[in-house]
Amino acid sequence: MRKSCLLIFLLLPVLVWAQTGGNKTNPISNPYTNPYNPNQQNSTNFFEDENPVDPKEKTKVDPKNPNQQNPNQFQDMNSIREGLEEQKLMNAYTDDPEYQRYLEQMKEEQTAKVDTLTYTDSLKKSVYGANFFTNNVFDLSDKNPTSPPGDYKLGPGDEVIVSLWGGAELQQNYTIAKDGSIFPRWVGKIYIQGLTFDAATRVIAQKFRKVVSTSTNIDVQMGKARTIRVTIVGEVKKQGTYTISAFNSALNALFRAGGLTELGNLRKIEIRREGRTVDILDLYVYLRKGGRSEEIYLEDNDYIFVGLYEKKVSAKGSFKRPMFYQLTGDEGLTDLIELAGGPAYNARNSQVHIKTISNEEERYINLAALSKHDLNGESYTDLILNDGDEVSLKAINEGLSNVVRIEGEVKYPDEYEVRNGDRLHDVLKKAGGVSSSAYLARAFILRGSNPLNSSAIKVDLNDIENDESENNIEILAGDKIKILSNKDFEQQYNIEVIGFVRKPGKVAYYKNMKLKDVLLLCGGLRLDAENGRIEISNIVDSVDQYSIESKGSNVITVAINSNLEIDEASEDIVLRPLDRVYVRRKTEFLSQERVTITGEVAYAGEYSLTEKNERISSLLKKCGGVLPTAYLDGAKLIRPKVGQIVIDLPGALKRNGSKQDIVLRDSDIIIIPSINEIVQVRGEVQVPVNIKFEKQNNSVKYYIGAAGGYGDNPWRSRINVKYSNGKVAKTKNFLFFKKYPMVKEGSTVRVPAKPKRENKTEFKDIVTITTTFLTTIATLILVYKTVK
Repeated sequence: MRKSCLLIFLLLPVLVWAQTGGNKTNPISNPYTNPYNPNQQNSTNFFEDENPVDPKEKTKVDPKNPNQQNPNQFQDMNSIREGLEEQKLMNAYTDDPEYQRYLEQMKEEQTAKVDTLTYTDSLKKSVYGANFFTNNVFDLSDKNPTSPPGDYKLGPGDEVIVSLWGGAELQQNYTIAKDGSIFPRWVGKIYIQGLTFDAATRVIAQKFRKVVSTSTNIDVQMGKARTIRVTIVGEVKKQGTYTISAFNSALNALFRAGGLTELGNLRKIEIRREGRTVDILDLYVYLRKGGRSEEIYLEDNDYIFVGLYEKKVSAKGSFKRPMFYQLTGDEGLTDLIELAGGPAYNARNSQVHIKTISNEEERYINLAALSKHDLNGESYTDLILNDGDEVSLKAINEGLSNVVRIEGEVKYPDEYEVRNGDRLHDVLKKAGGVSSSAYLARAFILRGSNPLNSSAIKVDLNDIENDESENNIEILAGDKIKILSNKDFEQQYNIEVIGFVRKPGKVAYYKNMKLKDVLLLCGGLRLDAENGRIEISNIVDSVDQYSIESKGSNVITVAINSNLEIDEASEDIVLRPLDRVYVRRKTEFLSQERVTITGEVAYAGEYSLTEKNERISSLLKKCGGVLPTAYLDGAKLIRPKVGQIVIDLPGALKRNGSKQDIVLRDSDIIIIPSINEIVQVRGEVQVPVNIKFEKQNNSVKYYIGAAGGYGDNPWRSRINVKYSNGKVAKTKNFLFFKKYPMVKEGSTVRVPAKPKRENKTEFKDIVTITTTFLTTIATLILVYKTVK
């Protein structure tokens, strides 16, 4: 009992802390608060409009504006009457189960996200003609074209517009009555039911010309087309009854129904009228011929029925249009091949592969076709296919089988046709023959596709014109002929020219090349070149096509005329392969060296070095000396390819020629800044600061104190000061004593962080752990005694 009480006492604070999550807030507060008003805790619905408006108020007229009119006063009464009639018509289908199913499908389409890459959609698209209804160009149901189709026949409810001008002025709309006529006043009834629009136009114009003058122009246009009700059932996506324009054919109506389902029969779409089938639409005929010779237009109360497909067969492989096709009961292999566009260019026409099911077993049938014409159905005995059959044509093996490749020293290396009985001389003649640089002593004929098993046949091209020669061998398909070149056995040597010529570099060696030749090929001597001292380094004693000899390095020095056109000495010196020619620069010719000085000097800018070892002090005299605002201790010297060099400019000015007075080099840059009164304090301090320098306070501790003192982990023995000229002064340490560097204008005081040692336990951590442990033991003893 005592142990249980002790355990509960110890765990109670932990449980309370976990319940509250460590926070002081109420853990049982209502989480369903208004996100737009967190202080609101009641059950107000924050999705409601805070200031709802009565719909009746929207149509009221503002009493302050008496000229404002109510739009309801100007509604078209005809449109209101038509709307009421249409509403009555729609109410007649309210209780129809098919209509209710249609409404449910419409709701699902508005709320569901359709994944167009699903397997079902992919399957539909793979069936030829299945995606026909995805294009909305067939939807004429909501449109009223002014020019109806040429074969459209007028009927009751259609509207025509007759316009007269010239001798008489008139524009009047006429609606065909139930008896099939229009009744213009003074003209009489004109019966136009069943006529095409063009025929009706001629009849109307003929009737009107009897009552108007001959100078009157007559024009007849189509107005509103009549509307019809068509019921679409079967394998369509949205079954139901639709009110559409009479311009529509069965294809337009099927588009309104969303097209056919995955199981719909594209080959037999029935149009039923008064209980009998008046037309059957085959979509494949429409797609292949681009339309029908005579379009059947729908009439009021027609039915469109789409049944299940009869057979779906796959054309796979090397067909022009490989995909699934629907076939009718009597269609077979010939029809499928025709629908698939026939074999592709790379099809293996000699074999047709059919995968089918017979006697509850899968079977594989191979049919031999004599030619490509057989596959097109001209002389091939047809085979009736079953639902689910797969017909495939394999592709031929890639790669040319009657070619030989010629490489190397022929006039036109390429691939060429090889025929039975062709020999080496015949094939080389097709390539234009061997070139003049060809190596005739040996050519190679590589025969075989596997490098490990292929053979290299060696032939002599000097003896291939004779048909009886053993070198003029027969060439087979797949052979590769390699003709070598004499250049392949020639080693190229160079002569290198280094120094003051216009185009130094390597020059290709040729026999009996002279020094003058090499110098001319390098553009000749430069004006600052020392023509009296040309060095030639040679290591080759003799060389020919098959050997090269060397007895060591040899260097000679010659003097030539700077004008190579009249020089004779260079004409007499014969060079050898691998020679090196050195052209030096004239000793009395100095290059134009320059330095730049910027900042607080009288005349900043670029200056030329007039002496070989000119120093900083000399440059400062040229530029007129430094200005009173110059900070000499912060002067910097930047040398290209080296970087910043720390200089002591005050020392250089006091002792000219001393080690502080550095010798300048070409492209040096000297920067003399103005006085910078800011001292930066960085690193392990409380707050990094920039503070004004004070002459009476040049101690490091003063500026660290201005930064709030040391940070958490300062390395005091490594404090350093970087001056404006780039020099860094460090802290000097001796036993427990530290001597910090002096701070100057523009200095940066840096306190580095002391590196932490791994697995090192601090003394304060030991004290903390020990104290915690002892406190816990004392608490447990006290609780135990209290319970006891």
